[in-house]
Amino acid sequence: MEISIRARHQFSHDQLFAMHRLRAQVFKVRKQWDVALIGDMEIDGYDALDPYYMMLENQADVIGCWRLLPTSGPNMLADTFPELLDGSQAPADAHTWELSRFAIQGDGTLPAQLSQTTTQAIRSLMEFGVNHSIARYVTVTTVGVERLLKRLGLDFRRMGAARTVGVEHAVALEVWVSPKTLTSLGLDHLVHRVQPAAGSVH
Repeated sequence: MEISIRARHQFSHDQLFAMHRLRAQVFKVRKQWDVALIGDMEIDGYDALDPYYMMLENQADVIGCWRLLPTSGPNMLADTFPELLDGSQAPADAHTWELSRFAIQGDGTLPAQLSQTTTQAIRSLMEFGVNHSIARYVTVTTVGVERLLKRLGLDFRRMGAARTVGVEHAVALEVWVSPKTLTSLGLDHLVHRVQPAAGSVH
């Protein structure tokens, strides 16, 4: 499996089409989310902002993806799901990036394999964060993903109470690119490049 993180314009049309088709399969077909499709692809307005994407590929097939956007511009937490912040101000700075549209191909995949693939993806996110001076990620995700982050020992906290959004039990989280997170993921060689941030678990 190959994992790459690049800006939208740096991926090929074939890669982007495959990613949007995967998102449609995962969100619309499998999870039954209320998302709009364009043909057989799931695309929203945030995809027009030239975001960064993580793509997980297996022999040129896109089997997973994640979208990354700096919170200094429009993002889902601030502009689509602010109710998950319980009245708090949404972060808006160049060192806080939002993660959204996480999708992993699940057909015929065992839960343990899904967890392993997700863990590899999170490791790559943290490496990217260190290399791009990202202090923390924020994300609207499911309580299932929250349980995985806790099991991995990451440095994170809820930004508000969990709520039902559509068919999911959703929660807003901030995940720190901190020594605790890096050590938990086996990225000890990067610890000297980051500092515990205000609000993180030291």
